[in-house]
Amino acid sequence: KYHIEIVNQLKFHKKLKVHCKSKSHDFPITYLNIGENFQFKFIIYPTTQYWCNLWQGPNYEHHVVVNVFHSDVYFIDHTCNGMHPNVCKWTAKEQGVYVHHTQEEHFMYGWSTPTNQREITPVCAPTPEFDSYI
Repeated sequence: KYHIEIVNQLKFHKKLKVHCKSKSHDFPITYLNIGENFQFKFIIYPTTQYWCNLWQGPNYEHHVVVNVFHSDVYFIDHTCNGMHPNVCKWTAKEQGVYVHHTQEEHFMYGWSTPTNQREITPVCAPTPEFDSYI
């Protein structure tokens, strides 16, 4: 099984609102205090993709959609840490969202400016007949 971990490293005691999903699985919305994390695991299929909507700031007005996993060898090896260890770790900070790769953090996504707070499904979301299960 592969693991996804999302960590709140925001400043000023801000909570991180997290809503992760795939084509076939929708996790409940979770609120993380500083230092807390949200984790889930799954079996990788050729069409596996997960994304997470993250919000932070006053009234959760800053938003970003993070493609936390898709079953592409390049993504697994070059964005995450490969299959060993089998964890893709994402960290929310004031500047944006970072991924951990080879013991370093790499900036991946910046926070949006406050316009509206609606949740977004990525355009590249798969439409397979089956997807991974928890």
